[in-house]
Amino acid sequence: MPPRIPRVAIVQSRSIRLSIPPKTQQSCPICSSIKTLRTTSRRPFSTQLRQPRIQRRLQSNLPSATALDPGSGTLTKRPRIDLRDALLDIQKHAASYVNISRLQLALRGLEQEAGDETIRIAILGIADGGASLKKAKELLRLLVADPLKAEEEWERILVGDQQGGRPIFMKIGQNSAEDTLQGNRLVQEIHVSSPTLKGHKLEILVLEMDPPTSSSGEGDFAEAVLVPTMEIPTSNTGRYTPVTTPVHKSLVVSQGIIGAASLMNYPINPDGDVIRTAVDLHTDVTANLPLQVVDTSLAAEAIQSFRDSVDNALVYEKQWFQSAVPDILEWIKSGTASTDGEMKAPVRMLVESLLNNASVALESEQRRQLGLALSKSVPSSDLLALRKGLSAWAENAHSELRDELDIAFSGQRWRKLGWWKLFWRVDDVSIIAYDILNQRFLTSAEKEVIYLAGCIAQAGVLKDMEVAPKNWAYKPVEHTTAAATIGSEPQPPKMQDLVETPKDLIHAGIKPRPWPLHIPVTRAFLSQETIPALQALAQKLVFQTLSTSSLASAFAGLMYFSSITTTLYEAGGVAALGIVWSLRRMQGKWETARKFWEGEVREEGRKCVRAVEGVVGDVLKEKKPAVVQDAAIEKARDAIARAESALKQIR
Repeated sequence: MPPRIPRVAIVQSRSIRLSIPPKTQQSCPICSSIKTLRTTSRRPFSTQLRQPRIQRRLQSNLPSATALDPGSGTLTKRPRIDLRDALLDIQKHAASYVNISRLQLALRGLEQEAGDETIRIAILGIADGGASLKKAKELLRLLVADPLKAEEEWERILVGDQQGGRPIFMKIGQNSAEDTLQGNRLVQEIHVSSPTLKGHKLEILVLEMDPPTSSSGEGDFAEAVLVPTMEIPTSNTGRYTPVTTPVHKSLVVSQGIIGAASLMNYPINPDGDVIRTAVDLHTDVTANLPLQVVDTSLAAEAIQSFRDSVDNALVYEKQWFQSAVPDILEWIKSGTASTDGEMKAPVRMLVESLLNNASVALESEQRRQLGLALSKSVPSSDLLALRKGLSAWAENAHSELRDELDIAFSGQRWRKLGWWKLFWRVDDVSIIAYDILNQRFLTSAEKEVIYLAGCIAQAGVLKDMEVAPKNWAYKPVEHTTAAATIGSEPQPPKMQDLVETPKDLIHAGIKPRPWPLHIPVTRAFLSQETIPALQALAQKLVFQTLSTSSLASAFAGLMYFSSITTTLYEAGGVAALGIVWSLRRMQGKWETARKFWEGEVREEGRKCVRAVEGVVGDVLKEKKPAVVQDAAIEKARDAIARAESALKQIR
């Protein structure tokens, strides 16, 4: 409602009463507790004697964050101090997830007396060349102006726009009743008194800005409007420094039809308690518009008509209400009046908004971390397909090992190494054995496992490994290991300790590759360790057979020539016995060696396939994403819970 119109006789006395200084700013809860204790300590000695000795001792040692319950005489924690401490912890541990400017504004309110907090409101003119900013200043003048007084100096400053669009910071009824102007080159600061807004402790900021539209998101718009940025000149060269100024409530003002269309692009609730819009529009059709329509010209005429003559009271009241400026005034006054020990509604809404935004930001961060961990893991369907591919490869590899070695060991080339052919093919043993290993020992399985390793790498299975070596499936045994001592912890298990593979990869001269190297390593092991031994055995048997046969023949000839009674038949029998015995021994040992080598090749091939299957199977095991718990986030979440609990206890 507009200010009540008094009778002419009491106009002067009413003006005198308006000059009474408002209530000065109260000290913070800590200072007030200290003052209370000092006042208590200054009571007469007889009054102190009436109190119990324990209660006097508790009051003398009472900290600033506690209060004494007069009914029970026990110390109770103040919820307001708890809330302030929790917000400080949020600022410490979750600075990246909250708006520090708004948090500082909330802390400033908590440091004041409950119910006497200073409320800061922003009246923002949209960037349209200064027209909306001029209307915002005019609207501020109409809201604060006293129709019982003549036009004041601060009103002429707002109407004349003498500062060229410089931001204006107005404090209403906080320091003195006299209107003062404190100007500097940064912000025009005005201290005024207002009978309508007396006792509300308001700070009103007027500036021009271009908030983001609805396409940027409601959160970005609210952040920009509730934390407006002032462009402060830093030098005479025309450079500006952005300075953020958080507020409790914001009013976005525009002018005309184009300004109304611009306001409709913003995601604003028309009946919002924190953010509201107003357009200066000369029209009577306002029912269907989702914003507040005001007529500043009509409101200015109403005030001017009443200042001209008190007889224009009815005209003033009619025009004042038709201008819809009282609706904006009621929105400003809503929840800002001083109360007795009860937190003001804008301060509570600010704290609730901070806690909600911090909780949402922390949940978003945890979802981001979980999504990052999930992105590093391979889907179950891909792992299932790769495991099926591994099973098919193992089956084919075992079949290939059996069939190819059967063909090799029953073929013509291997039959060339019969025991009786060693005399002229003893030098071909190593060549034939090398050909069997190179042509028949898991050649197709080696190519298929390379393709399978490529599919595993393409699926992204290896990207979550802590160390991605060139050869992820096989590493040579390290010869330099730390010596274990008594009482020392055992070394962590390694992949090469869990898989039975040949230990001479270094001697094989095989370079690390990004696929399992068990097949070429096993082939190199058989070639370097078993084939030379088989070649040496064949040469040894041939030499022994020839030596034994020669000795037996020489001994038979010696018997025949040295004795008259020894016949040629007897001497031939002795020579034949030696030759047959040497050939029989050669046949037995060589056939045994061949069977043993055939079995060793088959067994090493089987072990090799099992080793590849085991290593690749371990890689293809489904791993749950490991989300690292952030200690700062947990502390911030605990601080938010404490702040919410303390806020519920505050009236």
